[in-house]
Amino acid sequence: MKAINIGLAVALVASIGLNVALRTGTITRPPLEYFPDMARTVRYNAFERNPNFADGMTLRLPPPGTIARGMLPPASDPATPPGGTPLNPFKPEDTAAVARGKVVFETYCVPCHGMSAEGDGLVVQHGFPGPPSLVSGRAPTMTDSQLFDVISYGSGAMLSYGPQIAPEDRWKAVLHLRTLQNQPAAAGDAK
Repeated sequence: MKAINIGLAVALVASIGLNVALRTGTITRPPLEYFPDMARTVRYNAFERNPNFADGMTLRLPPPGTIARGMLPPASDPATPPGGTPLNPFKPEDTAAVARGKVVFETYCVPCHGMSAEGDGLVVQHGFPGPPSLVSGRAPTMTDSQLFDVISYGSGAMLSYGPQIAPEDRWKAVLHLRTLQNQPAAAGDAK
């Protein structure tokens, strides 16, 4: 048994020595590739003809019923009554949701609408046209779903924030906006 171990050790050292000796010289030919299709697959550009499909198109539509990663399917949204408009899944009593909504509002909305949502943000102070007030005018009469849609798809000069803000954070921002809308009325009642 001891002789076999010594023999294997000598063979290992000889193998390592030969590998080192052979690698020190210049390589004159590329290494042999056993499966070149795995290393270099055939690539088709988006609008190039593709023989792998019957219609010859490379750019494919997603299969019906697929949902983008991170998005909820519309039918499974528990906040949407059958045949109705979506309802805010978060309640005003949920202090954690309102606090998160404040963070989202301060991150995305304050630059244009300002901290008080009056439409007097830093962007307006630097010469850009002012957005409408979110605490007076039309905004307080809008439903949560309508405000959610404005955040999601934009309105007028406001661009869509749907790709930047997760759906649950958009609902929470609406909750925070409702607290801002309720503050002036409470201050006016106290006078």
